[in-house]
Parts: sequence; structure tokens; C-alpha cells
Amino acid sequence: MIKYYPSFKVKTNLKTNGNEYALNGVPYKGDYYATYDNKVYSGADPIVGPSEELIPITSYAKNSTYLAEQILSPELKDLLAKQTNLTKHTGKEPLSYFPKPTQSDYDKGYIVRYFIKKINSKGFVTEISPEEYDSFLNGTVLYDVSFYLVQDIFWKLTGNLNTKRYSQYDIREGIIDTNKRLVEAANIKFIGLVEFIGGEYAKFSKPTA
Repeated sequence: MIKYYPSFKVKTNLKTNGNEYALNGVPYKGDYYATYDNKVYSGADPIVGPSEELIPITSYAKNSTYLAEQILSPELKDLLAKQTNLTKHTGKEPLSYFPKPTQSDYDKGYIVRYFIKKINSKGFVTEISPEEYDSFLNGTVLYDVSFYLVQDIFWKLTGNLNTKRYSQYDIREGIIDTNKRLVEAANIKFIGLVEFIGGEYAKFSKPTA
């Protein structure tokens, strides 16, 4: 039987990208509607349906009953793991991160560093982890992504510390010049990055000369 809701007690034609609700242990993506009693159901509205109740994904992490009784899909388990990792702090703001390059990174000769800041701020840059950067892009962080900008940047680790000319046509840019050039280029749109780096363009590096 179709349940009737007065128009002021239901919000219809809402959409979710799969990061907010789950249906039978699987992340739900698509149309849904919300009722006055803070419940949400699948379908564009009560008439179209199918009107299956959707469970907030955060409820699975907070409620042990769900974890005990529900068979969770691999997709939902992965999403919960990411959200749990990000809630080890307040969950309201980005979590500061300090890179620790591995031997594999030094073998490659570089890492990628990730930064975030509020849109209306010229400074106050925070460095974040690769995992939080990915979660930001996927929309699974617990803060409002619409208030933030993110920036990734290549960071040279090995090679000559300073640029060297070996011949007329063989000029090899050093660690400092490479990182400085890339930071200054990113700073044009991501203002505050130069100040955050603070001139430490050789940070984490293992120069060969």
C-alpha cells in the first residue's frame, strides 16, 4: 500500500552518490526521498517507490547491532574503513599529516604531497595524507568539501641538490630548484603553499651531490 505524506512532510527527488546510505548492507546510489521523521527511502517519491528504507552509512559504524546482524558488502566495508580512519580525530576538519618517505619512494626519486585549505583563506594550508586526499575526492570525508580546496604536488627526493650544467645541452635541475619551481607554480591558484613550505625545498631529500 502506498503511504501518503502531505507535501510539507516529505522531500522528494533527492539523489545520493553512494557515500551516505546503504540498502541491505550495500551502498545505495540513486534517487531517494526523506520524510519529516528523519527517515529516507529509495525512489524519487512515495508513489514511484520502491520505498525501501535506507540506513545512514555512519549508523553501521556506530551501532554494533548493525555490524552483528547485517551482512555487509565489500564496498560498504571499504567505505566504513575509510570513514573510521578519518574519525580518529574530530572528523570536523582535515587531519594534519607528516610524510615519511620509504625506501621505495627514494628508489623512485619522488613522492606526491597533498595539501588542503579553506576556499576563503589565502593561507592556513594543511598537509594531508594520500588516503584523506582520495577520500576528499570521493566525497567520503566528514567535513564539507565545498568549503575546501586541495592540491597535489610532485616532490623530488633524489639527484643533485642544486642544478648543474654538465655541458651546453646537459643541464640537470636539482632537488631545490625542481621543488621550488613546482611549489611556486601551484601557489598561483593555491595561495599560501609557498609560505607553508617555508623555503624547505630540500626537505625529505637524499641528494647524491
